[in-house]
Amino acid sequence: MREKIPPNHLVVFGRPGSGKSTLAERLGSEFGYTLIRTGELLRAAIRRQDFLGKRVEAHLATGDLVPDPLIFEMLEQHLKAPGMQKFLFDGFPRTMGQVPLLEGFEKKLGFQIGAYIDIAVSHAEAVARMTGRRVCPICGATYHLIGKPPRVAEICDNDGARLEKRKDDTPEVVEFRQKIFDDYAVPILRYYQEHAPERFFVVDGEQPLEAVYAVTVRALGLA
Repeated sequence: MREKIPPNHLVVFGRPGSGKSTLAERLGSEFGYTLIRTGELLRAAIRRQDFLGKRVEAHLATGDLVPDPLIFEMLEQHLKAPGMQKFLFDGFPRTMGQVPLLEGFEKKLGFQIGAYIDIAVSHAEAVARMTGRRVCPICGATYHLIGKPPRVAEICDNDGARLEKRKDDTPEVVEFRQKIFDDYAVPILRYYQEHAPERFFVVDGEQPLEAVYAVTVRALGLA
């Protein structure tokens, strides 16, 4: 049997609370993928205050979504940078309107996404994870009341500070973020499942993190 060739370019999807970003960071650090997160790129563009950054800031200041052509311009600028031989999109595309953007990059820059990975958890599991998260306001350590509790309830193991909920982990915000995923991301997953079934992988995200990571690595042929 022919050995599976690991992909150089990946897209990782997952509900808020799925552990998607933690998985992406580990794949990046252990296998040399450059992480591409549109939110971080938008913030970096605003900090630079160049022509692109000022246009991005103008849209966000009025509460508008950044238009897809501007997202395309920003990503193209980034993808042409040196050291981008292997990269991983964390949560992009975010809307069906951005699917053609990614296909445009593939044609224009001469690469192909080798795998689309869905870290699948149920709505109920994602909500339970997010509402159970706690963070230390001093050192930034993250805990979970069930999955990773501190040694003393509500107290940071490192510095004894009282743990807090993240501002975006209120029930209202958590439910809103889950609805956004259902409305916008689920159609994208269905699209790739239909149009690229040989490159689309679903990983059970309700397993322990180490198991999720091991399954993903095997599915990609990285092990």
